[in-house]
This record gives sequence, structure tokens and C-alpha cells, in this order.
Amino acid sequence: MFLSLLPFILILKGGEEATVRQALQLLREDEELSELENLLAFFATFVLKTEIVQQIMRWDMVVLQQSPWYQQILQEGVVIGEQRGIEIGQQRGILSGIELGLELKFGELGKEIFSED
Repeated sequence: MFLSLLPFILILKGGEEATVRQALQLLREDEELSELENLLAFFATFVLKTEIVQQIMRWDMVVLQQSPWYQQILQEGVVIGEQRGIEIGQQRGILSGIELGLELKFGELGKEIFSED
């Protein structure tokens, strides 16, 4: 049987609460598939409110935060955020330099020219 595909049922069936409950019951009936409960919960949060998912599955965010997927996403997010921060800092530095150069060369008029859009 294709029970290992149950976590993906939400995508295929439109994410109804009853579908989540049914899939969860089937996963819990099979010891080998019980580990997929976290994956089902993860996908459920895309189509249902987190509070509902927590109520249905007795699911805690701590479980997700300990998962390798979450850690990978978090790590990639930090790297992307750092890169974006560096880019923004460089842009601001360049603009500050231009503004200062214009002010030194043209005084207040340079500041006015720089601030025009």
C-alpha cells in the first residue's frame, strides 16, 4: 500500500481537517510509519492554522525545530540574511560617499542635488 505517501495527502486533497485526522490515524496505526507524523504536521501547517494542527496532532514546534529540514532551512536563511545585510550596507556606504563628495564639492547645493529623485 502507499501509506508512506500520507503526509502528501494534504496537497492532493485540498487540506481539509478531516483528511488530516484520517491520515494521522492511519500513520499511528503503523509503527513503521509513525515517524511520518512530523512530516504530515509540517505540510498541514501550510493549509491549516498552526493552532488546529497542534490540536489535532498534539504537535509542538519544538519537534519541528529539532528536525534536520528545519535546521537546514534556518541555516540557509541566516546565510541569505547575512548576504543581504552586507549588500544593503555596501549600498548605503556608496550612497553616503557620493553624498559626502557632492557636499564637499558643491556645499549645500550638492546635498539638494543628491536628495532629488
